[in-house]
Amino acid sequence: MKKNRYLILALLCICSVYLFETYFLTPASENYREALAKKYKTLQQYQSVVKGAEATEDGLKALNDDVKNLEKRLITEKSDFLASAKIQKEIAELTKKAGLNVATIRPMNEVKLNGYRIIQVYFEGNGDIKQVSEFLKLVESDTLMLKIDKLSLNITNMQNTDDLKFKTQISGLSKT
Repeated sequence: MKKNRYLILALLCICSVYLFETYFLTPASENYREALAKKYKTLQQYQSVVKGAEATEDGLKALNDDVKNLEKRLITEKSDFLASAKIQKEIAELTKKAGLNVATIRPMNEVKLNGYRIIQVYFEGNGDIKQVSEFLKLVESDTLMLKIDKLSLNITNMQNTDDLKFKTQISGLSKT
């Protein structure tokens, strides 16, 4: 009889351990595992945000450097007349380097935009497509920040299609 009691008691202990593991430990460990997985995902998101912040900081530093370099390319003359004269001189040099013939060059009204002035110059002349192409390359690589606002090309002689007439409006930027 004592053996049966110990056997039943041992069986009850084994059953209670099994039931405890099945109904309490396993679900609790799954819940704990899920909570850990959620916290790990959150941690990874925070790490990516921190890395992104570092990248943003580096990007802002690079942008500040770019802005400083661009500001060096602005027109420094304070009056409209001098700024326009500087752009006209620059355009005259560029067209001479490209071999274009300039017939007319004239300043246009300035436009104010968020603390900057846009100084515009209109000019027209003639040349061939290679010269116009060379001029456009020179404008893009110039020390001043120049922008071609309008460009019109027309063939002047149908027998000689290389001869082009151009009309161009170029603007430069200056701080107010």
